[in-house]
Amino acid sequence: MKNKLQIVFLDFDDIRNPLLGAGQASATYQIAKRLVKKGHKVTVLSSRFPGSKDRTQDGIRYTHIGLGTNNIKVNNAAYILSVPLAVSKVKADIVVECFTAPISTLLSPLFTKIPVVIVPASFEAERFSKLYHLPFHLIEKYGARIYKYHLPLSEFTDEKMKKLNKNIIAKIVPEGVSEEFFAIKKKKAKHILFLGRFDMGQKGIDLLLQAYKKAAKTLSYPLVIAGHGPDEQKIKALITKLGLDEQVAMVGSAYGEVKERLLSESIAVALPSRHETFSCFGLEALASGLPLLVFRIPGLSWLNDACAVQAKPFSVEQYAKALRTVESAGKMRLMSKNARLHAGNFTWDSVVAEYESFFYEILAREDSQLRIPAFKSRVVIRAIERSSYAK
Repeated sequence: MKNKLQIVFLDFDDIRNPLLGAGQASATYQIAKRLVKKGHKVTVLSSRFPGSKDRTQDGIRYTHIGLGTNNIKVNNAAYILSVPLAVSKVKADIVVECFTAPISTLLSPLFTKIPVVIVPASFEAERFSKLYHLPFHLIEKYGARIYKYHLPLSEFTDEKMKKLNKNIIAKIVPEGVSEEFFAIKKKKAKHILFLGRFDMGQKGIDLLLQAYKKAAKTLSYPLVIAGHGPDEQKIKALITKLGLDEQVAMVGSAYGEVKERLLSESIAVALPSRHETFSCFGLEALASGLPLLVFRIPGLSWLNDACAVQAKPFSVEQYAKALRTVESAGKMRLMSKNARLHAGNFTWDSVVAEYESFFYEILAREDSQLRIPAFKSRVVIRAIERSSYAK
């Protein structure tokens, strides 16, 4: 019987963080609670946020470091700067580091001898370098070289990492989806849905609104935008500028029953991202029986044309055409069926089984590497002893 493990996740986000609470926080939670059910001890080391308290939730120990201000950028910087000391004090068998914007790497292997596994939750330092005019991409480039183990979400992230670190040992494990989304009963479609973080640069909400403006006269479905984030006011201003106040509704954050209702009343989900490492919500939408309207980008290469209408990046004209497909009732019914079939290939239980087997593989590898030098050193000592006796 294999030993139960102590596992620490370094995840800036927390599912209860009102400033973020994004897809990776949900993924960490889903994986961690299943690891706990298997008998492992799991701690998630997250950033402080207003009102944050260390807690145990579903057997997972959530602890927080850094600053709990209302400014997510300040909290982000404080978390990154707090990681070295925090990691140096960690006692565990495995550390899982979720890459963190804007620099991706937290450089945690420099501060611990515990094996560190990367999950590339944010792997876009080059984009942030251009946005903030700072050399974050150089930190990502050189930092990536210090890691030994990687859990890429797709072939795209696997190839990207191997360009930076050709010796890294990787196992591709996509994200999963919870069973409750398959149980959502579709109601009469009332809208097209966007749900996500209000980050125009990544999520492409500006492209969505421009495309919707072009298609609006031929669409019988309004656009609902749900979520929160730093660009909320910019989105509202753009809606007004494009004259879409009557056809586009911003409804705030959507969790639990609100999220379920929005999904059940959607004809399709708009996911116009410029960049994605995977998209946990995209998978949830498919499981809910909703086709996706996307740009054909590398981070969404796990999709297929049977369940997603894929426009040329980043053509507003083509995305407007994708939006118009919702008016084809027959096509939507077929794609809805295909969406759930495709989502059925991604379960959290299978994800956790892959994680667990990779962790044991890592520990066996580390153990063998420790034993070999020790054996060699004993051989050398005996040779020296024999040489001394001969003299």
